[in-house]
Amino acid sequence: MDIISSTQNRLVKLARSLAKRKSRVETGLFLVEGVNLLRDMADGVEVKFVLATSSRFDEAQAMFFARKVEDGIFCVSDAVMDSFADTATPYGIAAVCKIPSERFELPVGNALLLDGVSDPGNIGTIMRTAVACDFCDIYLLDTVDLYSPKAIRATLGSLFKARVCNIDEAQALMLMQNCNSAVLDMGGENIIGAEIDAPVLFVAGNEAHGVRECLKREAKHIYSLPMKNQIESLNVAVATAVAMYQTV
Repeated sequence: MDIISSTQNRLVKLARSLAKRKSRVETGLFLVEGVNLLRDMADGVEVKFVLATSSRFDEAQAMFFARKVEDGIFCVSDAVMDSFADTATPYGIAAVCKIPSERFELPVGNALLLDGVSDPGNIGTIMRTAVACDFCDIYLLDTVDLYSPKAIRATLGSLFKARVCNIDEAQALMLMQNCNSAVLDMGGENIIGAEIDAPVLFVAGNEAHGVRECLKREAKHIYSLPMKNQIESLNVAVATAVAMYQTV
C-alpha cells in the first residue's frame, strides 16, 4: 500500500487549502473530519476523495464501502494528516466533499432565517436544535460560513439533515412576505404561551445587533422572551432554541 508522505502532494495541498473560505468557494469543496461526522454524512453528499492514516485505512474502506468516492481512498502518514487536519488530535480519516448545490425555494414546513449570526458555535447549536425540532429549512443571510471546519464540527452532523440555503436580502424579504414570519426581538410579544400558527419562519439576528430593520418591518409577528432580575437578553442560540420548542 502506497503511503502519501509529502505535504506537497496535490490532494494534501487541496485538503489543506479548504481551511480558507476562498478556496471552498473556488473549488466547491469542503473538508469533513471526525468519525461521527463522517458516519452521519447523508447519502446525498458527494465525496471527492478520502484521506486516511495507515492505522485507520481499513476502517475508512469499510466506512465508505457502500458509498461512491469519486477519486478514491488514499493512505497518508500521520504527519501529513496533522498538516491539514483542523483538530488538535485528528481521528485519522478525512473526506473532501462537494458543497451541496443550493436552490432557493419557500419552506415546506417550519423554517429558520439566520440574519448575520457570526459565531460558529452558535450556528452549530442552532442547527442541532432546529433539526431536533423539525425546522429543516434553514436560510442564511450574511451568516458565518457553514462549511468552515469549526462550524461543521459544531453542527455535530445536523448539517447533513437540513436543507440549507444562503440567501441575499431580497430573498430574505420575499420569505418575510410569503411566510408566517416571526422575528425574535426583545421588543416583541411574550412568546411563552403565545399561539403560534404553524408553519412558522422564525428569524434570529446577529449576536450584537439583532435582526436588521427591513426584516422587522416585514414580519408578521415579533416575539420576545420574558426576562427577570434585570437580565437584558440571552445568547442567540439559547433564545432561538426556546422559541422553536414552543412549536413542538
